[in-house]
Amino acid sequence: MRFVALIRMINNSMLWVVGSIAFIMALLLFTDVILRYFFNSPSVWNYDLTAWFTGLTAFLAGGYCLLHREHVRVDIFYEKFSERKRSVIDLFTALFIFLISGVFIVYGGAYVIHLIELGAVASTGLNISLWIKWIMVPIGGLLLLLQAIVDLINDIHTIVKGHKLWEVEG
Repeated sequence: MRFVALIRMINNSMLWVVGSIAFIMALLLFTDVILRYFFNSPSVWNYDLTAWFTGLTAFLAGGYCLLHREHVRVDIFYEKFSERKRSVIDLFTALFIFLISGVFIVYGGAYVIHLIELGAVASTGLNISLWIKWIMVPIGGLLLLLQAIVDLINDIHTIVKGHKLWEVEG
């Protein structure tokens, strides 16, 4: 159960991480608009950083959305099913989440390693190592995978015992 609590705590904390990034991104965009329209001098690195922040928020929020059941789903039938039937459906959809997470982790991780080996650096104004920008893909996949494992444990327990092991948030 410590594993479950830890994963839920990590994914819950992503709300604050993503919210902070979104706030910083809003400040950067506001600053760039002011610089561009009033001083005719936009920053060179701002566009690159805000684009990276956009991807970062999307990848880091995946586990949080799964934890709180905020992902895309057609609820017209799902909400009418019993807890056990919902868990059976969630068990099948978990296969797709595992597949997507695996792609993010394996291929995203391989790409990060490739960028590290190349020593590739961004040339769009914010001259940082590209692997720093792309590390969000395997990390986001890992957060999503871990939350999917937690949900899978809960769904299997629900199918076998007829009730949830712990209540889902959201």
